[in-house]
Amino acid sequence: MALQIGDMLNGRYGRYRIVRRLGEGGMGSVYQAEDLAHPGVYWAVKELLDDSTASPEDVEWARDRFEAEIKLMRDEGLHHPRMPAYRDDFVQGQHRFLVMEYIPGTNLEERQERLHGPLPEREVLRWMIDICDVLDYLHRQKPPIIVRDLKPANIMITPDDEARLIDFGIARRYKPGQRTNTENLGTMTYASPEHLGRTQTDQRSDIYSLGATMYHLLTNHEPTPLETPFTGKMRQYQSMLSANTEAAVIQAMQIDPARRFQSAAQMRDALRQCLQLLDRPAQPSKAAPKAATTRGNGNAAPVVLPRGAAATVVTPAVRPAKPASAAPAPAASSMPQMDTICPHCGFVNRQGARFCAQDGTPLRPGLVPATPASAPGVGARSYTGYGAGTTPAARAAYPMQAATATSPSLAGAVTTAELSIQKANEAFLARQYQRVVHECEVAISQGRQTYDVYLLLGRALSEQGRQQEAAAAFAEAVRLRPTLEAVKLEGAAWQNSGQLNQAQIAYTRARQLDPQDAEVSYHLGQVCYDLRQFAQAEGEFEAALKLRPNYADAQIALGRVQAARGHWDAAAEAYQRAISMDPKSGTAYLELGNAQLALQRPRDAVRSFEQAAKLTPDSDVIQVALGMGWHAIGNRKKAKLALQRAQEINPGNAEAKRLLKQL
Repeated sequence: MALQIGDMLNGRYGRYRIVRRLGEGGMGSVYQAEDLAHPGVYWAVKELLDDSTASPEDVEWARDRFEAEIKLMRDEGLHHPRMPAYRDDFVQGQHRFLVMEYIPGTNLEERQERLHGPLPEREVLRWMIDICDVLDYLHRQKPPIIVRDLKPANIMITPDDEARLIDFGIARRYKPGQRTNTENLGTMTYASPEHLGRTQTDQRSDIYSLGATMYHLLTNHEPTPLETPFTGKMRQYQSMLSANTEAAVIQAMQIDPARRFQSAAQMRDALRQCLQLLDRPAQPSKAAPKAATTRGNGNAAPVVLPRGAAATVVTPAVRPAKPASAAPAPAASSMPQMDTICPHCGFVNRQGARFCAQDGTPLRPGLVPATPASAPGVGARSYTGYGAGTTPAARAAYPMQAATATSPSLAGAVTTAELSIQKANEAFLARQYQRVVHECEVAISQGRQTYDVYLLLGRALSEQGRQQEAAAAFAEAVRLRPTLEAVKLEGAAWQNSGQLNQAQIAYTRARQLDPQDAEVSYHLGQVCYDLRQFAQAEGEFEAALKLRPNYADAQIALGRVQAARGHWDAAAEAYQRAISMDPKSGTAYLELGNAQLALQRPRDAVRSFEQAAKLTPDSDVIQVALGMGWHAIGNRKKAKLALQRAQEINPGNAEAKRLLKQL
């Protein structure tokens, strides 16, 4: 039963009279209470909720969490001016109470609801700097204390306009060596990917939650769970928001913890810099023409994220030049002169430079950079990203499909961005993927932030094995133009990088774009299977088979779901159906043999493995399986020959080496 106004509580260190109810959370109610020994002194009293409808397990869980919070505040000796201090804890009747410092004011959730819009940027920055202070204090404990439930409702703004962090109901100590959390708690909107249990939450998990909190406060829109916002998204909701603050939020909300701010102190320094830049008049960059200076309210120029990397806060001294196309009808005299553009890398150098500051290439004043032979007609402004005059086969090989924009003030000349795009396409044909990445980054930094550039950048990064960066590039392409191709590529990149939850989101979007694409259902099923969501995986594979009845890979995947459940008869039947769909599938025969071994039918398994080996003679995995099959029926000689063959194919096959030692 809830406490009533006027109720008296007898604690270990004082007597408390309930004044009013402050709020109710998932674990307890909080009240304001007056200390009767010191009239006019108030404390916050938290009561563990007594829910008679809850299951015994839920009651035990709530009790454990409440005791953990008490222990954290009472026994750890924590003291910081921006967090409530411990006062008392006791049991009265059947109820458990925690008494702590009362912090007057309103929380940020209430403040935003009253405003019905984004909160002022300067105030948010000041408050979050305050929160970074207390996070830095908690994270520097040994071992660190992780809050795990940072959100607007848990940040109180006092009448003195200072931010305080309240509610440590699910805070925990970081446990070195532990791979995942015992419990995965936190509000989903602000929770980091680690909250899902793939890894243990650490200090950087609080950084993500703080970034998500800032996103909500600055835009009045809840962030999409487990998604890093793209550059410009926050300013779609709040046009006056500075690019530096947006970049700081983006870095804090990176999916990969290694790409976030690595400490609360580091994020605090970045936010302080953002606050300073809001009041600093913009200065023209020494290396940029006058047309590229920042105008308006002194906000920093937009931050470009090369290679899908985390955002960094930039100062005016290193602020990238605004692309010429961003200014209305620029005069020709305000544009970069062609003798400043490096003919090799496309870098815009200072006027009068004799050598390129980027790669040292000699510059010849007055000479327009030569255009590749594959792009005739450039002077007439008629070429595309492929280069006019290329063959149909060459155009098909280029992943970029956008024509570059014209500029009347540069008629007869190639802009830096256009030159980089053309070089990127040529480098992709030549499989020079690092060069592609460089040229795409140059084009992006010069204002060519288009679907095709990001798609090409993602492809090049993927070819280099930089899957997470590729996924970020594909995601930006999707934002600019949500095509099925780009969304599928994004899903594949997330899947290959091990970010299965992000892959699941991407493939789900792809299915919404084209519900008849069997490959999308198949890949979504694979992600669900890897996440151990077997029921969902089975549904996706069955959907793929309905769309494509002879989809052998989907049928094999269905068999793997049954095998994972231990239903070996059903798995074997599924593999046999896959073989009827594709008699040349060595994988289907391999999986069938594994199921037959599990069913204690070793001779059938050997026949399946032998057929798999005929279809895929260079597979060391199949040779190992064949060796195990021969060993199961007692033929050690043939088992040894199969395992030796596996080692010939792949000398690093540890399983083959281990089994040979046993023979």
